[in-house]
Amino acid sequence: MGRLETTLRFDGDQELDLEMDTVMLSGAWVIDDRRTVHAAVGVVLDGSLLTEAGAIHDMEPGGLVAVGLDYRVRQGDGAAPIVDLSLFVGATWAKTTAPGTDSLTSYFATDARLGVRAGWFAPGGTFPYVAARVFGGPVQWELNGDDVVGTDIHHYQFALGAAGRVGPVGVFAEWAGLGEQALSAGVSTAW
Repeated sequence: MGRLETTLRFDGDQELDLEMDTVMLSGAWVIDDRRTVHAAVGVVLDGSLLTEAGAIHDMEPGGLVAVGLDYRVRQGDGAAPIVDLSLFVGATWAKTTAPGTDSLTSYFATDARLGVRAGWFAPGGTFPYVAARVFGGPVQWELNGDDVVGTDIHHYQFALGAAGRVGPVGVFAEWAGLGEQALSAGVSTAW
């Protein structure tokens, strides 16, 4: 599960604040001790786009997909961190409702992001980490009857996270407070 908050800039320098709540199901295939392939599908539960004038465009439920690859650059040892590089591409789509109307417009965003993560195995089996990501991709939408193209104003994200195990179940949480802001948490298992 996750929550995303950021600012999008559309044609004509129109900026809107985006908030989006999602839930995803993802899977990973470990190719070898350095490479892992990921795939995810999910649902946009709710969201909104807030104009500078205070008008709120409600986001209806929609969908999302993503695929990616992690590559372990450094295995880590003692105080030296484990270092991973990642590349993910994804798409998000939903319908939005303009303020005071029942008319629906399409929201469609694509994204490619490159990341680096450094983490350490800590006592008790936890894995705290720091991550930095850069990304970009267009957002296609209709604003005031016009088709517009936009993008995130930040194009970066810095995050803190931790993962661990409770019996056979893995748990994780991540908070990104700089750039594109996000909060996510989840559970996993392996077989």
